[in-house]
Amino acid sequence: MLHKCANPTCPRPFRSLNDGKLFLIEIDHPVAVPHNGATTLRKERSARRMERYWLCDDCSSLLTLTFQRGRGMVTVPLPVRNTLPPALHLTHVPPGTRSGRVELKGTL
Repeated sequence: MLHKCANPTCPRPFRSLNDGKLFLIEIDHPVAVPHNGATTLRKERSARRMERYWLCDDCSSLLTLTFQRGRGMVTVPLPVRNTLPPALHLTHVPPGTRSGRVELKGTL
């Protein structure tokens, strides 16, 4: 059962599927099979198990989860999004701002 956000630095408890993002991961685990009196791990047989991870709304807007061999599931930052404001069309300029000069803010 999920109990908190998968981000180790976030203490937010899991309350509802309506908040955040749920990750469902299928993992293969080798099964110990007796062989000649000794227990060995055999790759031919594996048990598949579903694991669930949850990121809260705040963390899921900045992070995602990925699997790293030897570490398991880890959080990684999402790529930076284009944060420029939408283009302003001259036909939608609010009244009182039509002075003939347009001030551009931000970088292109």
